[in-house]
Amino acid sequence: MAEDVIKVNMGELKIGRGGDVLAAYGVGSCVIVACYDRGLQLAAMLHGILPEKPGGRRQYGENKYLNTGIDNLVKLLLKEGISLKNMEAKIFGGAKMFDISNGQETIGERNIRTAKETLSAKGIPVIAEDTGSNYGRSIEFYVTDKKAVIKSFAAGTKEL
Repeated sequence: MAEDVIKVNMGELKIGRGGDVLAAYGVGSCVIVACYDRGLQLAAMLHGILPEKPGGRRQYGENKYLNTGIDNLVKLLLKEGISLKNMEAKIFGGAKMFDISNGQETIGERNIRTAKETLSAKGIPVIAEDTGSNYGRSIEFYVTDKKAVIKSFAAGTKEL
C-alpha cells in the first residue's frame, strides 16, 4: 500500500492512520510533537510555534502554542478512542537558529521545556527526541511503525 504524506504546517495539528506519514519540513525553533498509541495505527502531529498562549485572551490559532496545541492533540486522540495510558510521544526541533547571547532562554529552549512539561503533566512519556542544537530539521513520522526519520543538512539522517 502506498503511503500518504500528510504535511503539517506551522500552527497545525493533523491526524494520521495506517500507512500515513505525518511530515513537518524546515523546522527551526518550532517544536514538533508526534503522539500515538503504542498498539494502534493512529497518531497525531502538532507543529507548535510558540511555548504558551497568552493568558486570558481568546484568539484563533491555539495550535500554534505548544501548551494549548498539546491539549488539543490529546483531546483529538481521546476522541478517536486512544486511551491516555497507552499514549507515547516523540518530540523534535527547538533549535537555536540565531546566535543572540543575552543570557536568556531561547525560543527553541522554551518550546522544548513547555512541550515536555505539558506532556509530563498529562502522564505522556517522551520516549524519543531530537531537539535543540543550532540547525533545522525535517521530520517524517510513519504511523504504522511509529518510526521518525529526521533529516538535516547539518546532522544527516537519523531514525528514532
